[in-house]
Amino acid sequence: MKKALSLLALSTLVISSNAGVDKFEDDVIEAKQIANISEEGLLSLPTKKITLYQQYTVALNDANAKKLVEEQKPVEAEVAVGYNQKEIGILIKWKDETKSVQPAMTTNKYGDGVSVQFPIKYGKGTTLAYIGMGDSKHPVMTYLKKAVEGKDYQKAFIAEGFGSLTEIQEKGYTFTMKYDDANKQWIAFIKKPIKTPDLNLASGMVPVSFAIWDGNSLNRDGNKVISNWKFIKMGNAKVDPNYLKYISWGYGEIGNPARGKELMIQNGCNGCHRFADQTAAPEGLAPNLSKIGGYSNPAYLKESIVNPNDVVIRNLNINRHYNKAAGPDKNGAYPNNDMYTWYIKDDKGNITSKMPPYAHLSEQDLKDIVAYLKTLK
Repeated sequence: MKKALSLLALSTLVISSNAGVDKFEDDVIEAKQIANISEEGLLSLPTKKITLYQQYTVALNDANAKKLVEEQKPVEAEVAVGYNQKEIGILIKWKDETKSVQPAMTTNKYGDGVSVQFPIKYGKGTTLAYIGMGDSKHPVMTYLKKAVEGKDYQKAFIAEGFGSLTEIQEKGYTFTMKYDDANKQWIAFIKKPIKTPDLNLASGMVPVSFAIWDGNSLNRDGNKVISNWKFIKMGNAKVDPNYLKYISWGYGEIGNPARGKELMIQNGCNGCHRFADQTAAPEGLAPNLSKIGGYSNPAYLKESIVNPNDVVIRNLNINRHYNKAAGPDKNGAYPNNDMYTWYIKDDKGNITSKMPPYAHLSEQDLKDIVAYLKTLK
């Protein structure tokens, strides 16, 4: 009989401990069992440092905002997690030299903000959801807090990809966010009941991700910095060995990044995607991979190559590519150019990725390509 793995056993899955090499344990957040789930209680706990990178998969049709996103540096944050039998609390701290609060009744100034995201379904046999608000097969729960003048802006959503936010009235959770003027940092705290669909403790590892908006950089909507999936280890909870093997795949020195880039070019990836110095593809034709290694787990990258139909990324044609050959409608508007849609939808609403599966690649080819993608940050 297979035994569940302890946190100590996680270290045996790390391929390399050399400085600068990614390690699975770097993405594991140990939750501490405490009686009082409060901001004060979590401030006394040790924190985990995480890095959030600019989301490059999509870009708003705003030249100024896009330029600032390109110039925006990754954000370093600290996270602490505490829990008891009834509740879980997460504390997030990050430096921000400019406190931005969105004024009331304005459309050109934006507030700082933070969100915490959980997949609704995960564990053995379930692949990781798309980090950008989930996908149709892997919905996520997103909790959002923003600094808005005269308003306690706090919302909870279920999402299945870009543009699919469905606000829900979830009871029993609190979300606070305050600015520490002395240390020039935001401190956010969320507390929620353990018994909710997005907290399946049977897996022993709870995926969680974070997003931060900087109002001073015109961040809003998809313009933000995001983390990859982190994994909350719930104290002494048992971890399913098959699930652990899956989520820990690809960390460490798994392959040759230089060869991985060559393989991507040989297989025509640069015909649709932009990455590094490969910018021949029209912007928006496919997801931009320029920062993909910063907010994607290795297992997700591998699956995106061999089985792109498992997680189909929904795009909104944000750059507004029009098909002028089709002619305008009665209002003078041209239809969107379907070439820039990332999936195909049938008459029943089922969607299929336009990207073909690259299942012909060898295991070493996949390791080399993922090793390269991990360098794109």
